[in-house]
Amino acid sequence: MNRAIHALGAFALAGAGAGMSVAATAGLAVGVHAGPDPLIGAVVLAVVAVSLGYVAAKETRDALRTDGFRVTRTDLGNAAAVAVAAPVTYALSVTVGTGPVVASALVGLCAHLLTETYGAPAYCGSFVGMATPAAGADLGAVAAAAVAAAAVFVLAKRAFNGFGGKLGTTAFVGCLSVAAFGGLAPGTGSVPEPTVAAGLVAAAGLAAVVTYLLSVRLDHGPVVGSAVVGLVAGVVCPPLFAAGDAVAAVAFCASFAGMATPERIPGPGPMLLAGGVAGAVFVGATPYFVGFGGKLGTIAFTACLVTAGALSLGRHVAPVGGDAVTG
Repeated sequence: MNRAIHALGAFALAGAGAGMSVAATAGLAVGVHAGPDPLIGAVVLAVVAVSLGYVAAKETRDALRTDGFRVTRTDLGNAAAVAVAAPVTYALSVTVGTGPVVASALVGLCAHLLTETYGAPAYCGSFVGMATPAAGADLGAVAAAAVAAAAVFVLAKRAFNGFGGKLGTTAFVGCLSVAAFGGLAPGTGSVPEPTVAAGLVAAAGLAAVVTYLLSVRLDHGPVVGSAVVGLVAGVVCPPLFAAGDAVAAVAFCASFAGMATPERIPGPGPMLLAGGVAGAVFVGATPYFVGFGGKLGTIAFTACLVTAGALSLGRHVAPVGGDAVTG
């Protein structure tokens, strides 16, 4: 019976990813083209739904097959790390004025340097703290969302491990929980014009690969890889580019995809694809969930699920010979 609790966590994350994919598809179909293009939207949504649904179903099934759910001392420490990191990040971002990207990257990097054990949950909490006043966020709403995210972190501990963006999606579910009771309300935004959108997709692909190389090839780990990319992007991009804030945000977003393990996204080539998908989802989702913490991570999570699902389904459709050499 307790195994079903693992599946509950998996459903929460998968539902957030599915919702973000629908929002992004709607944004792309309406915003990037001269007008609504139902055919293109339907085709893209079908591909995304099949790929994402395939992975989500498999992960939920695996969660149901794990050992019975129980809360451990480590779980309590993880939950506390999530809950503490969120208001600290919000204070840095809004009160100190660093902005959400730099604040989250700093908290994640410092947390990892202080304690590798709780670095990942603290990074998750920092994504809750990226909520902004554009969504009506204040310290109380962020603290409440952090508590909800901490619970989801524990519930989903056996689901979607190794997928980039899982931590951010956990934070996003926490913010959605508070929004359901009126504590947060999304701001407004618009889809970037095509030239800017293309640049954002390119930046996302690059950021994902750089993060992956830092994390896997140079063995610094996913938190450090992502936080370093986010910190550099948050400091360098705003003064360097006309759309610098958006470039910093999409680079940080794609860095979460770059946190995926090689078992999930196998190599720089597939990671470049995942980063590009994250960039496209970022562009399409721009008008939606504005100011919500965890939005960027959910975009990355969606991109990783879609990429992993497409690669897996592709292997079923066109299997590689048993004597083939893979990199």
